[in-house]
Amino acid sequence: MSARTAGVLTGALVVALTVATGVTTTADPTLAAYTAASSNRSTASTVGDYALTGLPFRDSFAGGQGAWRTYGGSWTTRTQFGYGTFTETAGSSDGPKAVTGDPSWTDYTMQADVQVNSGTNAGLLVRVTDPAPGADAFTGYSIGLDRTDNTLSISRTKHGATTRLASATIPGRLANGQFYHVVVQAAGCGITAWSTTVGANDWTRASVSESSADCLTSGAIGLRGNGSAAGYRFVTATTGALAPSVAADPYNSTLATGRFEDGAPARVFGGTWAIDQQEERIRSTAYANTGDKQVLNRVWGDMTLTGDVRLMRTPRSGSDAGLVVRVNDPSTGIDSMRAYSVGITATGMTIGEHRSPGFVGSFVSFGRTVQAEEWWHLTVEAVGCTITATASPADGGTPVQGRVSFGACSSTSGAVGIREQGTEAEWRNLAVTPR
Repeated sequence: MSARTAGVLTGALVVALTVATGVTTTADPTLAAYTAASSNRSTASTVGDYALTGLPFRDSFAGGQGAWRTYGGSWTTRTQFGYGTFTETAGSSDGPKAVTGDPSWTDYTMQADVQVNSGTNAGLLVRVTDPAPGADAFTGYSIGLDRTDNTLSISRTKHGATTRLASATIPGRLANGQFYHVVVQAAGCGITAWSTTVGANDWTRASVSESSADCLTSGAIGLRGNGSAAGYRFVTATTGALAPSVAADPYNSTLATGRFEDGAPARVFGGTWAIDQQEERIRSTAYANTGDKQVLNRVWGDMTLTGDVRLMRTPRSGSDAGLVVRVNDPSTGIDSMRAYSVGITATGMTIGEHRSPGFVGSFVSFGRTVQAEEWWHLTVEAVGCTITATASPADGGTPVQGRVSFGACSSTSGAVGIREQGTEAEWRNLAVTPR
């Protein structure tokens, strides 16, 4: 993941996309907090009323609700620590919801942190079409955290009629004000959902396979409360999903608890590291040219890794920081692992393979200079022998995507991790979803 001269791989494909997101705004430079004006739409929507965009999609709500269209309720955004929370405060029984994305999306993964602040039920929506004000005024699947029976539930709403399809009991009790990480994957006529307390990976899973007669095959994404005031943050949608019959769990970073682990502490290979629990970020403070990294202990095959990264010093030639996937045989040293990496550099990103020893990769230009302490959101998709990386400023901007096929790749599974080369760097909101 070094920005040193890389051997350019044949067949690298670079594509520019456009995503409409919010713009960071701060009202108080000390608190770095901002509250946006309320939104309370009460008119029915058409497809053109919400964002049409490509995948991957991500919104940090940093300073505004961006491309989200709301239906009922009272919605606000608040930015703190450089990321935002989108909150519905009315908590009414008419199912306030917010929708974005493209109604033509088919198989994808959506994830977000969901906070039930009062009432009984809140969660995510997938494959949404025809949204309008009203509790069941949409067609789509809803994934809810339900405090009435302490479950993670999957329901289908079609033209105003709602049917609960599956549910799983969540251990303990769902707590008001606690963020839970919720993941939902839609693949064909199968819907799989997981939930865990943010800061843990104690996953509860529910899944269902619909008949072709009942199946909803495409639609946008949404957020929904049902008799509950609720908050949402770190919403992403990425291509690809598991069939419900495949038993593979996601991963969500544990930085809120002061740890970086997946049941066992991450393995550290060089560097000096610190975790800020309040801001839920991890930092590398040693910046020697040794490729310092931390690697989790779990192994995935095809998967998507998402997260935010920023360079804490003015970027210079030879320095970068980012994410690693398919990690095998890691040790201390600049290229001491077999893995694929995506790194943010002074002017773009590298997509490369570490061959223990040796490195080969491709460079994708951002068309501008990366600023010190500027958060960038990365999506890294590892499918077969192809690595696809998408990068965009975390507070809104034009994403840039690169795709590299590594041919007959030597590693089709492995761990994930974070890595810096010659710079201080920080990471937050790290998540893995299986493909």
